[in-house]
Amino acid sequence: MPFSVYALGLAVFAQGTSEFMLSGLLSGISDDLRVSIPAAALLTSAFAVGMVIGAPLMALLGRNWQRRRALLFFLCVFAAVHAVGAATSS
Repeated sequence: MPFSVYALGLAVFAQGTSEFMLSGLLSGISDDLRVSIPAAALLTSAFAVGMVIGAPLMALLGRNWQRRRALLFFLCVFAAVHAVGAATSS
């Protein structure tokens, strides 16, 4: 198989699991933010709402782009945002 198929599979896996990653970190997040676990669990809902709103907006933004270029751009944005989030101290 071409390398691009493996890269696309990895990207789909990363995007699909990023929402569920919060579920395993809820107790640490609630301790860090000094809120209850149910309040911290709202982050998962907020992420889902962001996806529901953001996905159609991104589709509109990239509708006139070449598909490969749009996919590469949005994957780079996804990776950059997650890297910035991981690098923050608070």
